Amino acid sequence: MLKRPLLILLPVFGLLIAATPGTANAEPPKEAQPIFTIDQVRVGMKGYGMTVFHGTTIEPFAVEVLSINANETPSRSVIWVRCTDERMEHTGPVQGMSGSPIYLWDEGEEQKLGEGGKLIGAFAFGYGDTNECVAGIQPIQYMREVGGRATAEDRPEIAAGAPHGSGLALMSRVLDTSEKLDVPALTRARAEALHTIYKGITPGADDAFDSKRELLAGPHRRGQALRMMVPMALSSGAIAEAMGPLMTPHGIQPFAADPTALGGKPPKGIDVDEVELVPGAALVVPFAWGDADLSGAGTVTDVLPDGTVLGFGHAMDGVGVTAIPMATGYVHFIVSLHTISYKRSGTLELKGALVQDEQAAVAGTDDVPYTTAPVKVNVNIEGQPKYEYDYTVVNHPLITPQIASIVIAQSAESVQGPPARHTVRYNTTVKFTGGHELELKSATVGGGGQAAAMDTALLVGSVTQNPFEEIKLESVSTTVDINYGEDAYDIFSAKLDKTAAAPGETVTATLELIGLYEDITIKTIQVKLPDDLPDGNTQLQLVDAATYMQMMLQSKPYLNQIDSAEDLVKGLQAVFSPDPTTLYAVLPTRKTGLALDGQALDDVPPSKAALLTNNNPKAQPYQRLNTTEHAMGRVFTGSVQLPLKVERPRGSR
Repeated sequence: MLKRPLLILLPVFGLLIAATPGTANAEPPKEAQPIFTIDQVRVGMKGYGMTVFHGTTIEPFAVEVLSINANETPSRSVIWVRCTDERMEHTGPVQGMSGSPIYLWDEGEEQKLGEGGKLIGAFAFGYGDTNECVAGIQPIQYMREVGGRATAEDRPEIAAGAPHGSGLALMSRVLDTSEKLDVPALTRARAEALHTIYKGITPGADDAFDSKRELLAGPHRRGQALRMMVPMALSSGAIAEAMGPLMTPHGIQPFAADPTALGGKPPKGIDVDEVELVPGAALVVPFAWGDADLSGAGTVTDVLPDGTVLGFGHAMDGVGVTAIPMATGYVHFIVSLHTISYKRSGTLELKGALVQDEQAAVAGTDDVPYTTAPVKVNVNIEGQPKYEYDYTVVNHPLITPQIASIVIAQSAESVQGPPARHTVRYNTTVKFTGGHELELKSATVGGGGQAAAMDTALLVGSVTQNPFEEIKLESVSTTVDINYGEDAYDIFSAKLDKTAAAPGETVTATLELIGLYEDITIKTIQVKLPDDLPDGNTQLQLVDAATYMQMMLQSKPYLNQIDSAEDLVKGLQAVFSPDPTTLYAVLPTRKTGLALDGQALDDVPPSKAALLTNNNPKAQPYQRLNTTEHAMGRVFTGSVQLPLKVERPRGSR
């Protein structure tokens, strides 16, 4: 089997089914495992590694030292070994083996596989697409330094809030993704509006603020040594394609897989309480759990006498101080691929948290410093029973919006995929710490749960990744209704019953609407002209939700001038409030409004408005829109402008 060389790191992300709060881990060892330091390792030394190939049984595999690369990075070295185990010659390096402890025998020591030897470090790097299994070993002394920082008395506090520019980067990716995928125009318009808002409130930030992270985690190129994408198993190709651009910058590559093979509860007969985090055992990192959960998995390398668990042999995020759950796991089987193989793992029991994440290792303790939020998803598919799904999502400064959106998208398609022709309606309420709350009522033709997922990422990320204060997700509740048929109208033509009218009069617009495979539908709407409508030629604009949202943001510039989280939430309400099943009739008006500290004040007399504007630099006048809303009963798209002459009766001017 010919494989081309490719340097990789080796965690694995997959779907799990059950994660429950667990008891403390096994009693830590009284003494640390004996080790060989880098300068004690010699080419040709033999030994073994320990990992789980199936189930929870830790098994040995043979290794032989090929070379030691000193100072491969500043003050860091890597030990390279050949894995001669028959299973690994077949699979090559396996994602999920990251952290597998590697032991070498001393000169003259009895060489019995799985016994004796001294610990040199963790299985952490490898070359996929090769003719043999070659692995890079992270030296154990570097890993133990990480463990020391995990329990240091002067340990830094977790940085509050999301990194500078993360919100702008997320909006940029959602916008780019929505342009490439078949998501509705309103979702694209929301992403564009939020991208503009974040451009204004994040001075100095770049859309690709984490370009270094993207470089390290980017797609592999032949002959280049790049960090491998961490695979995340999702239930459909459409969801994997939609989530890919949102997850790959964080080192996670979603891919489609048979949902019957995703993680899952262990077979009957497994005693969960007997599985502990010991060297060679599966080390699972849950990001969400419940009815169908997302997790990452590697292997435990070492357990220190103070109970600190070391694993992976490399970074997950590399952010230093962190707070992410850790758990015991079950390996269902290994998927052997020509490119890079991986373990199918699932969670057994929560055991504490990873609290330190560095280039050499992740370190966990039995503390629980992380916070979580419930996500409830109700799915109603025509012809199916109603389903209710419950999840717990971990608050993470960079990926919580994506994780929440993934569980919604997968819930919408857990029983069946969307019909070839369908309409999706979804209502979402998101609550945050600090009393902030956003609601969304939306609908789209086609796309399954993708639009709901994208809008959820926007809803959550726009608040949790704000640059003003730390705000965490508190809860998400969404209902997704999927019905057969394309329940939509496109506007074909429209006309007014009169070409001239006086202020205060009512005009009637007759619309010709087109539905797929349907005859033209005639609808009429009545619009009362405002009393202060100026004389002369004007236009009555009949617009859809996406167009109206853009008009509203343009007419109220204060919504884009944000100085606090409170201002931001108000601006977001304007972005998410337009309803795609509504037609908006918009007319110009002489009336102006005044925004004072982000609060809109209507009908302010001109003299008072001038006084407030002169005395308060934050006071901003704006042009009010005269808008009436008309429920269409279907997803409505399209816009039309109808000319109208405004004439006051003689003697009334």
